[in-house]
Amino acid sequence: MAVIGTFALLSSMSIAAVPIVPSLALAAQEESDKITLTEAKTLFDGRKACFVDARSEYVFYSSHIKGARSLSTSRFDEQFPEFRQQVPAETFIVVYCINEKCGKARHVALLLRKNGYRNVRVFTGGIDEWIKAGYPLET
Repeated sequence: MAVIGTFALLSSMSIAAVPIVPSLALAAQEESDKITLTEAKTLFDGRKACFVDARSEYVFYSSHIKGARSLSTSRFDEQFPEFRQQVPAETFIVVYCINEKCGKARHVALLLRKNGYRNVRVFTGGIDEWIKAGYPLET
């Protein structure tokens, strides 16, 4: 009889009552916010996104995806006020760094979300994959 009672209790619970573990929710969000090289290039070609380079400014100025803006992890607090003035919060943003092993793009994406930007995606292939494909750069 206890088994039937437990089953009835569990089956009457709504899914909304099940707590979401924050780290799992964050991992799921990070996974869904990734875009591929093909998706990044489509956004680039259609001028549908603002590209943000999360690498250091020094590296950014040596070479970056054409039209990208520098918003580095090390100088985010100094660079962000100007970025906020020039880029509306509803803008679709693609953040990249070197490659999938580099965590700077994910970090900058998180900071942008914390500051009100909701349409933020991470191009995990980064500039390494972009260069390998022969896509446009600025130096």
